[in-house]
Amino acid sequence: MPFIDYDTISTDARLKSQTTRRNFNVSSQESNRHLNRRDFVTRGAAGLAVVGASASLGAATKSAPQRFGLNANPHLLGRNAPGNEANFKKFVDQMKQFKPDFTIDLGDFGCQISEGQTTQEMHHGQLEALKHHVEVFAQLKCPRYHVIGNHDVGWLKGGDEKITPNDLIGRGHAGEDITKQEFLDATETPHRYYSFDVRGFHFIVLDGNNQPDDSAPRGKDGLVGGYWIDATQKKWLAKDLAQNRQKAKIVFCHEELHHTAERGSGQGGDAPFPAVGKQQSYVDNGWEVRKLFAEDGRVLACFFGHKHRNRWTVYDDTNYITMAATHWKCSFAEITIADTLNIKGFGGQRSYQLPLPKWAAPT
Repeated sequence: MPFIDYDTISTDARLKSQTTRRNFNVSSQESNRHLNRRDFVTRGAAGLAVVGASASLGAATKSAPQRFGLNANPHLLGRNAPGNEANFKKFVDQMKQFKPDFTIDLGDFGCQISEGQTTQEMHHGQLEALKHHVEVFAQLKCPRYHVIGNHDVGWLKGGDEKITPNDLIGRGHAGEDITKQEFLDATETPHRYYSFDVRGFHFIVLDGNNQPDDSAPRGKDGLVGGYWIDATQKKWLAKDLAQNRQKAKIVFCHEELHHTAERGSGQGGDAPFPAVGKQQSYVDNGWEVRKLFAEDGRVLACFFGHKHRNRWTVYDDTNYITMAATHWKCSFAEITIADTLNIKGFGGQRSYQLPLPKWAAPT
């Protein structure tokens, strides 16, 4: 697969008079198409930390704190759609009060869980429902971002494959009935992976919905995982990290970048580490990505969905935090970065107050 050269479109990511100006690091091939699409910030740094049930928000010392909203796995289509839609609307209403710099969905957004193979009717239904729920999300006047979830799209090999909806018809991907490109178009997302800056933080969005390649041994974390960060994406990530070396960073991916044993990582976080869902349902070569983060030294946190229940671990001073599903107990979070990394949970989502290294403090 050829390496895609990524350019930076330089704009101001801050909100002015409730309008959004977006700054993306996207493929040069895609940048003209998506020039007006949103930009994204990540903050890096980590700490060993402690969990609080309802941590209070820290006060900014040098500037206004960084604030963003997180939801995961709303599952807005399918047999439980009415209740799930009501939960997502509560998230939107809470964000209107919170007034964050941006909000992000961690995947499995306008998807359905259904039986049987993809049909034309299922494809049309998922695409139209996705467009409707994007409009609901757009009630928020701050920048809004999307991470691709495994149930958001259908794919054959993943990566930058060029497939059409017809390639998905009759396949065994129940509920995964549209292509990645259709998802990107409907959500106005510039690429399947991308980065952006907000208030001096660098944010990175990854796509874990790919088949394995031969670049690394399988199961190095202890189990063979079902997802993969493809070689082209890894090259882009290494370049993006290098170009933003001095910035604090935060990363978003739908699937966890680690398989952690029940005893925990031994470096911090939950111990015992809660076993939830299918244990092999994670990014198999996530250890390669974690190595890049450790070498960078300025990745504060990685946020995930996929597992539907909250858990937290630490590797090499980076926090790896899995969010509870929005469809479950109306779970979501308000994130504030000031004197601490403060995660204020709602519903089934736990709250955390994690220390900041000096290099991650707002400036």
